[in-house]
Amino acid sequence: MTAAEIIKDIKARKFKPVYLLHGEESYYIDQVTDYIEDKLLNDAEKGFNQTVLYGKDTDMATVLGAAKRYPMMSDYQVVIVKEAQDLKWGKEDAGSKEAEFVLNYFEKPLPSTILVLAYKYANFDKRKKIYKAINKSGLIFQSDPVRDYKLVPWIEDFIKEKGYKIDQQASALMAEYLGTDLSKIANEIEKLMLNV
Repeated sequence: MTAAEIIKDIKARKFKPVYLLHGEESYYIDQVTDYIEDKLLNDAEKGFNQTVLYGKDTDMATVLGAAKRYPMMSDYQVVIVKEAQDLKWGKEDAGSKEAEFVLNYFEKPLPSTILVLAYKYANFDKRKKIYKAINKSGLIFQSDPVRDYKLVPWIEDFIKEKGYKIDQQASALMAEYLGTDLSKIANEIEKLMLNV
């Protein structure tokens, strides 16, 4: 499933209780996370039902504590963990209470909570029980870097979506100069569009 397909499902109000967005390319992770943060709840609902946490400032017990609350005056509540790669996930020792607590939530997440884990710049370990539990109960999206040979068409498509045109030579020059960081490329294109 692509980032665009995830956003399309969210627009159609087809939600998963857990979204694990991971991978080396942060652009698509940010795109999905930002869409959920900005569009899923209306402004009146956000005050009581949207929590944004940062991985380096929290631990899994706090995240799950927020996720286990029920929404107020809304059908859903949203809990977003940005920079989840820095989250203190806890021990996954067999039989530990902490591991059971975490695993139990991901096996049976609260359907009224939409938990988003934005795990950037690395792939989540697919061998972990948490990964397998989320794969069954939620949605896992892996954001891989765009290969060099796909970069020029990506730039052309991005610019076309914004209602502009670019010739292939200019997009090749841009790809060569900016590299494969899609966030950087998108940012530079946005700057250029301000001057057109």
